[in-house]
Amino acid sequence: MTRRPIVLLLLATVVGVPRAVAQRRQVDVRSGFTKEIAPESSPAYTFDVLDYPGTFYTNGFGINSGAATAEIELVGGIGDQSPGPLGFNGGFQVKYAATKSTTTETYQAVNYAGAAQQAAYGVNDSGEIVGTYSDSLAVLHGYLQSGGSFINLDVPFSGATGTNAVGINNSGEIVGYWLNATTGYGFELISGTYTSFNYPAATFTIATAVNNHGDIVGYYSDTSGVYHGFLLSRGIYTSIDEPGATMTEANGINDAGDIVGIYCSTTECADNFLTFQGFLLSAGTFTEIAIPNAKATGPVNINNNGVIVGVFHDSVGRQAFLATPKRQPN
Repeated sequence: MTRRPIVLLLLATVVGVPRAVAQRRQVDVRSGFTKEIAPESSPAYTFDVLDYPGTFYTNGFGINSGAATAEIELVGGIGDQSPGPLGFNGGFQVKYAATKSTTTETYQAVNYAGAAQQAAYGVNDSGEIVGTYSDSLAVLHGYLQSGGSFINLDVPFSGATGTNAVGINNSGEIVGYWLNATTGYGFELISGTYTSFNYPAATFTIATAVNNHGDIVGYYSDTSGVYHGFLLSRGIYTSIDEPGATMTEANGINDAGDIVGIYCSTTECADNFLTFQGFLLSAGTFTEIAIPNAKATGPVNINNNGVIVGVFHDSVGRQAFLATPKRQPN
């Protein structure tokens, strides 16, 4: 089973947009006009669509934890899955705020100069961003954007052919994965020191996020080619599998240990990756995260208030979403 992981699939201001329409644009080919479409809410969440101005495909990948600030910052990639190692034409950052009736989204491009393809994957409360870009030879490199400057991130391991920086916490710890000629391994970067790791007996390991306690999540493939999520906490690995799933990927974690990710319930889904659904794992209990009427829902990360960023597919295409928990009556 070979496919691109979801984290690699998956300056303008928009002010005062009604939450009821939530920035989803669909072109009416008969009139040439655009109309706004919002996904339906669920009993537990209100869903908003993130729509980077001037592009039809917006992919949400990272959200700050909110441990040190009340502001919500998101990052992601734009593009239509064009041929290439990443499939994204650029990265972005958006500052998001909401009231009962409106949302305010302030978008800014996050682009490594001269890159062929790129996307932003993780952001912390200080606004530091990590991502990945490909050069003219289609080689992948990670980056850290801090204080307006980009720092190149390439693992120093023998045989490495590419580096993907995916997550960052408030201490500046960075996680991701690196590639060689045959497989991939997770890595963490702390105070300038890279450490490689691999889930025991796995054929490859992908690290996707790290919380402020240093807990890392991701996914791995076993010797049968089946994907499983994992948690790495204080040196101990725990495998994560949605009950009855044919594959599971853990994508994000907050400081409470809540984990979000995706799963497939059929072999066909695990093979073609077209109908995956999302999950929240909290206190040992799995809860489905699914946008009504969407073909696929992919949560990618979660903050300390339980707000989830991700990607969904429907009849229009692929778009980013923000899922905000509804307050339950006392």
